[in-house]
Amino acid sequence: MAKSRFIRRDNRTTAWASAVSAVVFCTFSFVYLFYYQDDLLTMEQHVLSKGLTHYNRFLGATIITAVLYLAHVGIDTATRKCSKHPALTYFIPTMALAVMTDINPDVDKEFSFGKWIWLVPMLTAVYAAVTFVSAQLLANNDGPNHKSGARILWENMLIMASFFLFICGTTNTDRIFHQRMRIERLIDEGKFKEALCVGKGIYAPTDSSTTMLRIYALSKTKSLGETLFEYRIKGGSKSLLPNGTSVKTMLYSDTLIFHHVAEISKQKMPPMVYLKWMKKHGWAKAPLEDYLLAGYLLDKDIDSFAREFKNSQYAGKNVLPKHFKEALVLYCHLRSNPVVKIHDEVMEADYQDFMNIIKNTPNKRQSKFCIQTNYANTYWFYYWFQQD
Repeated sequence: MAKSRFIRRDNRTTAWASAVSAVVFCTFSFVYLFYYQDDLLTMEQHVLSKGLTHYNRFLGATIITAVLYLAHVGIDTATRKCSKHPALTYFIPTMALAVMTDINPDVDKEFSFGKWIWLVPMLTAVYAAVTFVSAQLLANNDGPNHKSGARILWENMLIMASFFLFICGTTNTDRIFHQRMRIERLIDEGKFKEALCVGKGIYAPTDSSTTMLRIYALSKTKSLGETLFEYRIKGGSKSLLPNGTSVKTMLYSDTLIFHHVAEISKQKMPPMVYLKWMKKHGWAKAPLEDYLLAGYLLDKDIDSFAREFKNSQYAGKNVLPKHFKEALVLYCHLRSNPVVKIHDEVMEADYQDFMNIIKNTPNKRQSKFCIQTNYANTYWFYYWFQQD
């Protein structure tokens, strides 16, 4: 009598492997969505819904994981549990999870499935072929299964591991983009201090949009002149404010950022031109002064910084933000007739030590390394060593 092509698996060990696979997949999916992709999913839902809906981190991870598991159950039932390896039935949910979290950084401009347009049909065909072969092997197995329970379990776990590697290799894992979206989400929630803890340090990779968001958060916490150069800077003064292209927000409102310093301009202008125009015409708000001073420092224009400082609220004060004080010390050493002077013995001694390292260490790479040890968080390091 001819044997059926498909035979349902009923081995207890295989059932155990199926249960473990379910736990592993659901755990990975929830953790991956809740801890790693939540910021990008928050942004994506905001963009695609045009701000009408908001992504909830816990509910989103729970619902997506549940839907993916139900998809697995449907596939498992449709194939009549004929696969030799139950973990294979998680491939389609795995691919769906990958498609969902492969978010393009330009999704706010144009939504596209990108590589998945051709990758999904191809991988689905490969999956169908592998499943068919696995079913044939199970149907043609006349004798008892001599595989140990541990071997069957590990075979299925290796399949699950390969699926997880597939997700990591095909989805958006851009560190800078993830970091920027986390900062933007925290800013949107009003958690400015928490946002400033993300990617702190001059060694962390960054981009112009991240620099703009940090400047805004620093201004909101009144620490722009104190800690700006404790972060990696990208874009100079062009990163002070969003321009909608190279410097932009995707979740937070550009309008709120502009209203923080002045008013919305009908014409697009470079940030420094905008700031000076708003100040000249009486539209400046309190934070604009720090923005303007920081902008000159970002462009390493210490002469303009000194002139602006002379007429600012900080002129004549004994207590100054750290980076403004560092810039003035540098300015006084580089100019024979400074328009503003500063006297700070401690900072003066630090600057002399800084310059002595440069002068006494002929090797530029070694000099930079020595200075990074003690002066990486100063404006002096940014001025002499950091390139845009």
